[in-house]
Amino acid sequence: MSKVGDYFFEFPASRGLQGSTLVLMMTIPARSLSRVLASDNHGSTLERSQRELNPARAKKFYEYLVAAYEKKEPFIIPPLVGNCNSDIEFEEFGNTNVGVVRFPMDAEIKLFDGQHRAAGIAEFCRTISEPIHIPLMLTHQLPLKTRQQFFSDINNNVSKPSAAINMAYDGRNSTAQGMVSFLTQHNVFSEITDFEHNVVPAKSSLWVSFKALSDATAKFVGTGGKALSEGDVYDIWEAWLSLTAAEDIRNGVVPSEYKRDYIQFHAVMINAFGFAVHDLLKHHSVRDVVLMIEEVATKSTIMDLENFFLISSWGGVCASTGKERPTVIASVSAQKAAAQRLVAVIKNGKFIVENIA
Repeated sequence: MSKVGDYFFEFPASRGLQGSTLVLMMTIPARSLSRVLASDNHGSTLERSQRELNPARAKKFYEYLVAAYEKKEPFIIPPLVGNCNSDIEFEEFGNTNVGVVRFPMDAEIKLFDGQHRAAGIAEFCRTISEPIHIPLMLTHQLPLKTRQQFFSDINNNVSKPSAAINMAYDGRNSTAQGMVSFLTQHNVFSEITDFEHNVVPAKSSLWVSFKALSDATAKFVGTGGKALSEGDVYDIWEAWLSLTAAEDIRNGVVPSEYKRDYIQFHAVMINAFGFAVHDLLKHHSVRDVVLMIEEVATKSTIMDLENFFLISSWGGVCASTGKERPTVIASVSAQKAAAQRLVAVIKNGKFIVENIA
């Protein structure tokens, strides 16, 4: 009789070592997952090898799977990582480290990475009868302290990508992808936009974050319940270039040095512009808003612009000016306060600071 008993799970697997740790890689049917895995969501933090289950995160992964299924789009499920405390048999095919793994049906397999994916998958299987397979990386009879250390290692050593690059790669985000197309083909935006970082690094030669531009666009693109056309969105950002004098300023000026004193290329002001356009579109057509913005740029000198966008001029709005060097405040409330000032300027048709707050 097999040492794992008369009743066992059996899956194709590959076997390997990571340091001295035995690792089994297998792919199992999603509908078997809840039978195979045991919850590690009980007891205190120090009694577990995993964080508490967050239902919202599990639901988010479930919704990701459902959306992909309904739209017939491809999806990806990264490997779950867990440990089996019971006996395991591995029947190798020749000298290949590939074979069949067997473990008893009452085996205790606890995840130390991927529990939210597992919970989302389980809910998906209860809702939809789509056959999917899940990669499972399995260690064997590791003590709790080692599993806790591995959980820490996984989460400390893997750098989460920035929201900016996630948005740039996300083909399901139509607003972001429309902006990618526009910005990469535009003769100015293509040279000043950082698609990788949420905040443009100080030493970068780039001026604005793709995330800020996309977030600002999302604030006004659906104003009035009807999505603006791509052409309308592009016209608004063309007007922003005029309003900020981006094309003139970027020539012969180091971005980090300029942005130490002026605010128009900081994310707070780009998002404020998004809020401002949203408010203006409630009462004006896109064409009128574009013309109003362009009028400000046409009637103003570079000195007017720099006086207006000087960070020290935004104290109590979206900057802290209590110390020797003013600093930018990037909160949503600061963005909305700055938007009110931008709206007033655009309506007045010229850069003014006094009596606008």
